Amino acid sequence: MMNTSPRGIALLKQFEGFKQDAYQDVVGVWTIGYGFTEGVKAGDIMSRDQAEERLREELQDYERTVLRACGDKTPNQNQFDAMVCLAWNIGREGFKTSTVAKAHRRGDYEAAARAFNLWNKAGGKVVRGLVRRRAAEAALYLEPIMDTESMPQRLDGESRFTDSRINKAGIATAGTATIATVAEVTSTVRAIKDDADTLREWAMPIALVIIVVLAGYIVWTRIKMRKDGII
Repeated sequence: MMNTSPRGIALLKQFEGFKQDAYQDVVGVWTIGYGFTEGVKAGDIMSRDQAEERLREELQDYERTVLRACGDKTPNQNQFDAMVCLAWNIGREGFKTSTVAKAHRRGDYEAAARAFNLWNKAGGKVVRGLVRRRAAEAALYLEPIMDTESMPQRLDGESRFTDSRINKAGIATAGTATIATVAEVTSTVRAIKDDADTLREWAMPIALVIIVVLAGYIVWTRIKMRKDGII
């Protein structure tokens, strides 16, 4: 048996709202909690926890009603949620004979979606809140179910992240970049070493030349000083 999804329940709660104290709806029916009407009378009070429990219990009857009304055209989850939300609002008997249910059984889902809007009145008058609700239900009814098989699958517990194609590609890219960096550094070091070797080769002759020049300058200076009588 299908169950209303959390999304479907959220949609139902959104439009029903939660009322702790019993109140009369637009047509004078005593209502409480999430739109409960059976056995409700003036002065009744219901906690949110009580409302949640009653919602879970009563939803089962509406879910069975919707499935039976669909015949051999088993709805997908979105269609099911939308029809349960509608049935909750218009009643199980109303849904059984509704155009929505009839169109769905024929497999005419576009017609079924359009038929939601037929239930936008209360007391013979169009109610804006019901117009919004029917539009939301119809949109959910027509919303396709995402194909999970075409989505990337989660790795099982024995698989590692390193086994994924994405990670392998990342590792390969990182490895290539690292190799290139190492090669560049190595090339730079070699160039520096070559320059150092070249410098050493030229350093000795240059030093000798400098020494000779300095020695010559010193000798010349002393000779000149002697001529001048300084020493």
